[in-house]
Amino acid sequence: MDSWTLKPVGVVRCSVAERKLMPVWGVPASIEIFPEFEPGLHQIEKHSHLWILGWFDRGLGEREVLQVTPRGVTDPGPDGLHGVFAVRSPARPNPIGLTAARLLRREGRRLELDRLDFLDGTPVIDIKPYFINRDLIFSASGRQVGKPRSREDLRESLLVQAVQFHGRRDPDLELGVRIFEHYRAAVHDMNDPGGYRVAVPLARPVLCDAFMGMTRATPGRGTLAFHSEPVVRIDGTAEYRLRENLPADVLAAPEEMLFDFRRIPG
Repeated sequence: MDSWTLKPVGVVRCSVAERKLMPVWGVPASIEIFPEFEPGLHQIEKHSHLWILGWFDRGLGEREVLQVTPRGVTDPGPDGLHGVFAVRSPARPNPIGLTAARLLRREGRRLELDRLDFLDGTPVIDIKPYFINRDLIFSASGRQVGKPRSREDLRESLLVQAVQFHGRRDPDLELGVRIFEHYRAAVHDMNDPGGYRVAVPLARPVLCDAFMGMTRATPGRGTLAFHSEPVVRIDGTAEYRLRENLPADVLAAPEEMLFDFRRIPG
């Protein structure tokens, strides 16, 4: 068989209708399920997160494209090219999008999601639950595909990763984001070399969670260590001494109100 018939089960509703305006991590969105498929939502509230599969119905002329230069990749030459099966580009033989999203609530046939990177009006072709006993692969690894365009984009990416691991926003979690954002910018020009080794204060468990979520470091693999000092050390090259009292808005506060940074002589 060389063709199939897909039947949309719903449609995306959000504030973005143009691809170039869609943030990397998407925007708050909802899905309107068509009436004939409403019974398929029964007990969907059992799951905190869902896999959303959409059909990219705009730009279908890109279905013949097999190599692209991903967003964030600055090399326009052959070294910057990636096969479409190695990235999440909407240009691919079958323009199917796949994104995991947090289910905030269900209102009849409408599912409210924390964020989705599908354009307004995108047909939804399927919804599947995110299974914590099947889909979570914390030990997974991957090499960087394009670096963030700005410190703000890097901060948002790190915040999403930290929250997805810990489960909610917290001042210490945001502090971890600000520290690691500074480290990535100051030491690695915002790139992500991976393989981090981190030492964190044991008395700040949410801060520990933030670094586990952002770096995938773990004590079992010997990449995450604990100590009693109010200090975060990364890769043995950078030290962040924590300020005693955090401001009300950690994400927007000046760095000097959060930590003192110094490079560790090597």
